[in-house]
Amino acid sequence: MSQELSNSERHTWQVIQDHYQDIPRISISEIAEIAFVSISTVNRTVKKKGYAGYSDFRYSVKEKTMTDLKVNKFSQEVLNAIQKNEEELLKTINGISANSIEAAVKAIDEANEIIIIACGLSGNPAREMLQKLQLYHKHVSFQNEARSMQYYAQFLGSSDLIIAITLFGETPEINKTIEIAKSHEAKVLTLTAVGDSTVNSLTDISLVGYKSRLEVNFFELAVHSRIPLHILVRVLFDSYSIYKRQK
Repeated sequence: MSQELSNSERHTWQVIQDHYQDIPRISISEIAEIAFVSISTVNRTVKKKGYAGYSDFRYSVKEKTMTDLKVNKFSQEVLNAIQKNEEELLKTINGISANSIEAAVKAIDEANEIIIIACGLSGNPAREMLQKLQLYHKHVSFQNEARSMQYYAQFLGSSDLIIAITLFGETPEINKTIEIAKSHEAKVLTLTAVGDSTVNSLTDISLVGYKSRLEVNFFELAVHSRIPLHILVRVLFDSYSIYKRQK
């Protein structure tokens, strides 16, 4: 049964309502930060609203959302597609290695020159990475055409870094470019969604996301979701920003 809320709790509950649709993806610390209150205030607020705690409240919101989708006659296939994206998001975040992130951050910071390589839709997270590196005034370029990436790779040296962004890690053009860069002693960082892949056998540092086995797009083109790669880029540069502030 609901109890009377204090002023700060009423404010917190209003913030929660304003972000209701995002609750399944927002942690208690994030809600506390948005509302400018403590974590204990968030927990106390939802408990007064009849929940065991924030985790219980978040679970109930998620269940209600899924129920609403079913009531609105979404097919089971659509629900599976939604859950596929949630699975990729959560398993990628939960599987990130802190040691690998730390090694990647240091490699980026110490590199004199950086070349980012990617093909197809993997170019989207690659371009995001390019723009963020440029904000830190790094000497960086992005190559997505086989001849260009292999041409520039031959000019890298031991103080340089090549970053390969590839979903499955089996793109021949990417792997050939890495081999060229390694022959010139450049360091290699890869972002991929398959740990047991050719690209990861060539790399110095690897960030590995999770790719769901469920596929909802059936084309003769590589249009698989790049959500795992986007998440890796986001986490990497959040970590890099913290590292630069602390230096």
